[in-house]
Amino acid sequence: MPRRCLIALACLGMLACSVADRPTAAAATQQTGPVACPDGKPDRAGLSNFGAYIGTWETAHRRDPQASDAYAIGTLPGHVTVRCSAHDFVIAEAISPRNQVPAGLALRVALSDLPDDAVKVYEHVHTKCSTLQYQSKKLAQQLGPDDNDGRAAIVFESQAPSYNAAAVNLILIDVLDSLGADAKGC
Repeated sequence: MPRRCLIALACLGMLACSVADRPTAAAATQQTGPVACPDGKPDRAGLSNFGAYIGTWETAHRRDPQASDAYAIGTLPGHVTVRCSAHDFVIAEAISPRNQVPAGLALRVALSDLPDDAVKVYEHVHTKCSTLQYQSKKLAQQLGPDDNDGRAAIVFESQAPSYNAAAVNLILIDVLDSLGADAKGC
């Protein structure tokens, strides 16, 4: 797995460990943090991208032959690595385009993974990244206690020391942020 994906997944793991320090939503979401997704689970009805049961997600995505633990993005060259909840739902994605992409394309890629009822809660550009949060009733319904408010955080990063909207090289999507969590920056 490329080093930046390992770093991204490690960061997602650290975020999961620091969830207790973050503001929480009114309803309790069980955030045990993303774990490795199991292989060989069956399909289930429901979402087929972000928030999907891992068996359903695997059926809808093909493995990336160049990265054994990743899947092809599908809409552009590159790969996506996923992490699951304790209930085997996809709750974290690290999407790595092969080449840098503009933020508009990165957003289209990220939104193509969210349910079609997702609406933007906020978007903020920070020195080192851009953070967005979307909310979806379908995501809340699918994930239940893993994300009962249906919020998904999207983060765009660049290879440069500061964020460059013309050169996004990593797209992170997860359910770990609560409303207002972007105030801390990247």
